[in-house]
Amino acid sequence: MKFTRPGRLFALSSTLALGLAGQVASASPQPASSRIVQEPPTALLRGAPPEPGVSGQRLSADRQRTAGTRSEVFYELAVRYVDGKIHNPDTGTDDAVRLRAFQGEAVDPKIPYVAPKVELWPGETFRLTLRNELPADDPSCPASPDHDHNVPHCFNSTNIHTHGLWVSPAGNSDNVLLKIPPQTDFQYEFKVSADHPAGTFWYHPHLHGTTALQVSSGMAGPLIIRGDRLPRVEGDGTLIPGDIDTLLTAPNGRPLRERTLIFQQIAYACRDENGDIRTDADGKWLCNAGDVGGIERYDQFGVVPTNGTFPTLWSRSGRRTAINGLVEPYVVDARAGEVERWRFIHAGVRDSIRLSFRKLDPAQLPAIPGTSRQARERFIQKACTGQPLAQFAIAGDGLTRNAVSTRDATVFQPGYREDLLMVFPEPGTYCIVDETLRQEQSVNNESYPRELLGYVEVKGSTAGRAPEAVLRQTLETAAKVRMPRGAVRDRVLADLADGLKLSAFAPNTDIADHELSGERTLSFQIVLAPGQPPSFEVGKIDFSSGTPAPLESAPYDPEQMQRQLVLDAVEEWKLTSFSFGHPFHIHVNPFQILSVKDPEGREVSGAPIPDEDGIPSQYANMQGTWRDTVFVQEGHLITIRSRYRRYTGDFVLHCHILDHEDQGMMQNVRISLPGGGDTGMPDGHH
Repeated sequence: MKFTRPGRLFALSSTLALGLAGQVASASPQPASSRIVQEPPTALLRGAPPEPGVSGQRLSADRQRTAGTRSEVFYELAVRYVDGKIHNPDTGTDDAVRLRAFQGEAVDPKIPYVAPKVELWPGETFRLTLRNELPADDPSCPASPDHDHNVPHCFNSTNIHTHGLWVSPAGNSDNVLLKIPPQTDFQYEFKVSADHPAGTFWYHPHLHGTTALQVSSGMAGPLIIRGDRLPRVEGDGTLIPGDIDTLLTAPNGRPLRERTLIFQQIAYACRDENGDIRTDADGKWLCNAGDVGGIERYDQFGVVPTNGTFPTLWSRSGRRTAINGLVEPYVVDARAGEVERWRFIHAGVRDSIRLSFRKLDPAQLPAIPGTSRQARERFIQKACTGQPLAQFAIAGDGLTRNAVSTRDATVFQPGYREDLLMVFPEPGTYCIVDETLRQEQSVNNESYPRELLGYVEVKGSTAGRAPEAVLRQTLETAAKVRMPRGAVRDRVLADLADGLKLSAFAPNTDIADHELSGERTLSFQIVLAPGQPPSFEVGKIDFSSGTPAPLESAPYDPEQMQRQLVLDAVEEWKLTSFSFGHPFHIHVNPFQILSVKDPEGREVSGAPIPDEDGIPSQYANMQGTWRDTVFVQEGHLITIRSRYRRYTGDFVLHCHILDHEDQGMMQNVRISLPGGGDTGMPDGHH
């Protein structure tokens, strides 16, 4: 028997699987191969610089390393226009697109808008040659050198930011103040320190004035730091944390299966003969036969004031969040009752996601999700009826937590990463659902119906045990096999028995009151003046009246050093937003979340407290965690602490709604030696 969903052909199995006693037979739909999620292609790094016309020595993914000897690894990544197709479930067709994209060896032509996965080890130096092959004739570059730098411009110039990586921001390292013009090659040198935490990071362009356009074209890729360091105890009894990777092994000794999933909002549009975005009768963006979609203007971002409301262009467009370059895809070959590591990266610009997994009722399999948000919401209500599965979070923004956080949904804001351990309790099809958020919890300041992101196909027999029991046994078995005998093993096993604690693997220690050497404040604000375009500003907070108020708020000025920090200082920051919500991101050093107070002064970063609609605060269980990006909800007061360690140089902090950043919601930051002073700014952001 066959049936059709928009853009896909499924075939129900004509035979039932045979198995052990108690196994559940499953007749699951088999997705077309073009709709199956693939891992981002792994960049094949080389062990020596390739000479002109000669390939360098290739290194395997599990390249051998010796104590005290760390290698240099090389890779070449091009930026060029790439022709491809993106599936549109609303029309059941594949839209032709032409977008800027990262291209390198091993790029999968079926998913050209997902950049290669880079895997590095602590102690390695990553020499990345970025080849900007975009056209030198760039009509988006202003003719006058005195142009407004907060008006997006120079879309064919670029650079690279390694988001969350703890490396130098200076020179040819993670220097986002560099500008690489078209038809220019540049070699980056990222020195990953020997004590760098293992975790999930990512890379993307970060040139002011073009960041949103390039990231929204799919120019983003995973950057994974691998680790094999076991926890150890020093002679004085001090515990030196190890890498969580060493604990994440199956009973057979092999690493747990990993999946790396990247959320993207690729905001392509087709235009009519007047250059206007082509739309259908409902206002959704439309591509006719022969059209080629692209992203060449910033009128594809932001908001459109309508009758006193501010709907975003992303919500009006009808475009859908993609997973690894595919819209509404299938993740396949999961096994019931087994633990898997899912690395999620929000590499998008214009969507907040509250992710859950729900079992799909097999009796509803012929149902069609539909083309409107409301129709897909009805499909979820009818077909995705299982209770949300438990999710076991072990890391946020690449940094291992002090304990596993168990939840039934995870909120992803732009820039966030979350590592989840998943156990699917029985075979069948599961819906990947974007659950409802309150309006103020979203980067778009809009409340949507639930959205269908994709499906997971799970094989095998019914597990027969609760997912948490499976997880606990898997980790305890790994600890007994992998951890050193004695104090380390005893500590890890005791922690797991005490609420699945992971303190032997958490790379950062809590910041105590006595460490603090200063305080700072930061606020986000959008200033709307009659007859003027909105001004996207960052400032400070004035507490003098007892109620937080904006202080010294202004749009980005590349000539000003707004934040002067001192190396090895430890400071506390208070963050708020006076206009909507904005993800705060600062480069180089991560921060610890101390407190989040809602507008009524209630602490909301502890245990989740659902509201009348069952939606908890997005900050639930964040207290004490370390991150590099956090959403600043309007009217909330967030207290964070950070250590400015090891690296000096100039970098930025900004809103990670990247079209806000491109239009001025950013500040320059400098870390100097004590008494270092102001040595001037490069001109890369002009």
